[in-house]
Amino acid sequence: MAKGVAILVGTRKGAYVFRATGARKRWKLEGPYFGAEPVYHVAFDPRDGSSLYAAVNSAFGGPRIEVSRDLGKTWKTAQNPAFDEPALTFKRTWHIEAGHASQPKVVWAGTEPAGLFRSDDRGMTWTHVPSLRAHATEHEWSPGAGGEGLHSITLDPTDPKRISIGISVAGVYDSADGGRTWTIANRGTRTVMPVPKEVQHHRCVHHLVAHPTVPGVRAQQNHVGTYWGANGGWREISAGLPSDFGFAMALHPGDAETAFVFPLAVPERLAPEPGAAVWRTRDAGKSWKRLAGGLPRGARLEVLREGMSTDRLDPAGVYFGSTTGDLWASADEGKSWSLVAEYLPQILSVGTATLA
Repeated sequence: MAKGVAILVGTRKGAYVFRATGARKRWKLEGPYFGAEPVYHVAFDPRDGSSLYAAVNSAFGGPRIEVSRDLGKTWKTAQNPAFDEPALTFKRTWHIEAGHASQPKVVWAGTEPAGLFRSDDRGMTWTHVPSLRAHATEHEWSPGAGGEGLHSITLDPTDPKRISIGISVAGVYDSADGGRTWTIANRGTRTVMPVPKEVQHHRCVHHLVAHPTVPGVRAQQNHVGTYWGANGGWREISAGLPSDFGFAMALHPGDAETAFVFPLAVPERLAPEPGAAVWRTRDAGKSWKRLAGGLPRGARLEVLREGMSTDRLDPAGVYFGSTTGDLWASADEGKSWSLVAEYLPQILSVGTATLA
């Protein structure tokens, strides 16, 4: 039985941790950490139950990765990732992912320029995985509006050699051999701009997620479409949603057919009328339900790519944060929502730690 939950929030000015018991009714604030510095992502390591990793991307002091072994009470600066190629300079960290349960010291990081890095000492030093940028399509990768970032990393729950990543603008790439070789995994997805049919690498994936316990279950929110992994490719599941555009997406940890998304209207990139809502599917995208109970009516909020997460309790908690600094929580899988915090700096990421 879990003792509680922590919500891990990265903002434009620092990181925050909100703690609660398993009832998830009252939240205690800790932080901010790294005040006045942008924190793109805060990741929890469920293998040891106490490590946090923060992607700090300061415009003045430069980017760095911070590591905590006590759930955020103290932090230590890690050695920065560095590319093997002199022409490439580490600009920022987009995403940090704890490694497979069978590899307790392995941690992964995605950067800009788009690069995958591996740590074998729990995040303190990093080694570039050169095979990804050695892919034949690399010279045609192009930055999205937010830059050329490797922003998503997922691991197969049963096979530590199976890794998937998402790059803007290139798409999803899969490795079945621990990152030694890579294959394009964009079949079934649409393109933003017209490209020849044979071009499979020019895709604007916004966020890629995979189920933590069921192999092969994954989904993505794309610039053009919401998709469910199917037969080695993708099945579009945008029908029933108010928009095929958005960033944030999360899977239910206990139900492999349940997912949550926060669609955005275009070109405004704000919640569509009549206002903010999370949309949930219980059948792998065949149908969707709008969930807005407790959310402010008419509020046209914006949620960024790392801005939504779920915990591992039953019923599962769902959380999202907006660019206006509001942090919302649902302890009943989206049926009702309550405000955890308001007037935070712009929220860049929302993660969770389910505490044993």
